[in-house]
Amino acid sequence: MSKAGAGGANNLDGGGEASVETHEIAVNEEVIWKARAEEAEEQIEALRLEIAELETALTQARESLVHTERRSEIDRELTAAKAVDLETARLLTEAVIAEMDEPDVATAVRELCDRKPFLFGCGKRPPSAGVSMSPSPRASADETLGAMAHTARNSGDRSELLRYLRARRAE
Repeated sequence: MSKAGAGGANNLDGGGEASVETHEIAVNEEVIWKARAEEAEEQIEALRLEIAELETALTQARESLVHTERRSEIDRELTAAKAVDLETARLLTEAVIAEMDEPDVATAVRELCDRKPFLFGCGKRPPSAGVSMSPSPRASADETLGAMAHTARNSGDRSELLRYLRARRAE
């Protein structure tokens, strides 16, 4: 067996072809692993950027969903309150909600109905009798001039004011 001086692949004395190939293989593997590590770091950075973009998109989608749900809830409440002009009432309701510490749509709609009853077809005011400039029928016995004045003052509706003024002129 000529393993000691043959200089073959099992030669461990540092000389011969095998040791040179081993050194070259080690250098090549080091370069390969370094390139792989750099590529992995680039992929990690690209994935981090993609995650940040997806988180931003998710946040925007959630905000859009909350806005849509709130708008739907406002529309439901305004429809239940018999809003005459839904768009105007929705904008005013959103403004009232923005002023609240704890947003509550039902409370905001009730507050808006109290503040601006002319936007709603609810029974808070009696229906006007005809055109605003036409002569009004005589006031009924239970509806006094003071009640009409109070209604006109609280509603802010011009037709109510004209109705009150005609009734006052007639007496």
